Amino acid sequence: MSVRAGYGAGLLLAGMLALAGCGRSSSDLQMTRAVPDAVLDTVPTVVADAGPETGVETPADAGARVAPRTRASTVGVMPPDILTPASRLSLPFVAVRPRSEPPYSNDQVLRNFLSIALRAEAADDVGPDGGIAISKWRDPIRYRLVGARTRDRVQIAALSDHLAALTGLDIREAGEVERYNMDIRFIPPEGRAAEMRELLATQWLGPRVARLAEGWRDYEIDRCFALTTRDPTTGVTGTAHVFIKDELPLVWRETCIIEEMAQSLGLLNDDPRANPSIFNDDGAYQALTTHDELLLRILYDPRIRSGMHRDSVQPLAERIVAELRPAGVSR
Repeated sequence: MSVRAGYGAGLLLAGMLALAGCGRSSSDLQMTRAVPDAVLDTVPTVVADAGPETGVETPADAGARVAPRTRASTVGVMPPDILTPASRLSLPFVAVRPRSEPPYSNDQVLRNFLSIALRAEAADDVGPDGGIAISKWRDPIRYRLVGARTRDRVQIAALSDHLAALTGLDIREAGEVERYNMDIRFIPPEGRAAEMRELLATQWLGPRVARLAEGWRDYEIDRCFALTTRDPTTGVTGTAHVFIKDELPLVWRETCIIEEMAQSLGLLNDDPRANPSIFNDDGAYQALTTHDELLLRILYDPRIRSGMHRDSVQPLAERIVAELRPAGVSR
């Protein structure tokens, strides 16, 4: 879900709330206290996205070895025409063991890209058609972890490498004295009221994003969400803030990490027609699929630029899809 609200003199905040089988995704509130001064000097736009929501709780066994749905796919397994063998990473997630995926056509990829990259689940500054402009990162991404366990840190580092291979971005954990522009926080139940109270008190938060933040605070099924900020003039993403409930079962915790980090890169919407995809509230997939990785490849093709709208994006995206998948169907 994506939301945007003005704060400060030049940067709009577009909040992205993603519900990813882990309940709803939510972005972190640390915008006001954690965003580097350099970012706050140039006010961004916020887009919010929420990941897939199943309404079904998985066993609380933190050591669960099997994802709740057998259709869950793997991160890092790409068709031969997409990534070289060296780029097909094996990631340390329970949720990303290989699964078969249904075939999908180039037309489906194009339709889903336009829906997921040019719309947002909760946005306060959408265009007349309900859409938003393309939002992409330009600068290196340096993330900070709060409340993370050792396993989380290892998984996020591996996922960052994989996302970097797909997008060409430079993504890694910030050093102790290094400025960060992505904040990933695992919040226990006793800390959520304070976190959301601070978030809701900020001036840049629009009403739709505020409702999503309140839902994450109040409802168990809303498991995680992310907020991103972007420059309202260029559409370039400036910061991202991810909130994940700390008590989640292992698979849902992992799914929140995977989906929220991916959606923070600019895939700000969920669509019930997207399949096979983690960007779908049915929760059938707990990890990025080959389809989702294609969407990231399309988004970060240099021909697709931040700030572009649908009329400009559609013909370019159609050409890029044909180049990435000349066979026209998944293998």
